[in-house]
Amino acid sequence: MNKLNAILLALVVFCSWSVVTSQHVSRMLYSDLQKEQKSQQQLDVEYGQLMLEQGTWGAHAVIEKAAQTRLGMHTPDPRQVQVVTAGAT
Repeated sequence: MNKLNAILLALVVFCSWSVVTSQHVSRMLYSDLQKEQKSQQQLDVEYGQLMLEQGTWGAHAVIEKAAQTRLGMHTPDPRQVQVVTAGAT
């Protein structure tokens, strides 16, 4: 009977240790998940800001103004424009 009690006690201790270990691992993984979700939210905000900035810089008026001021470009006169078409041979 004492041998059976010792075996049962060892089994209970082993099961208890397993439960504690699995709960600890579960809590650590949940903590990591929360950190990654927070990081994802920050990256989503940054992505939205970058998309807004890209839309602003991609606006036709902004590009045209930059071409005129920085590069000294201007729209050619219609008489200076030549249309080239691919000839069929």
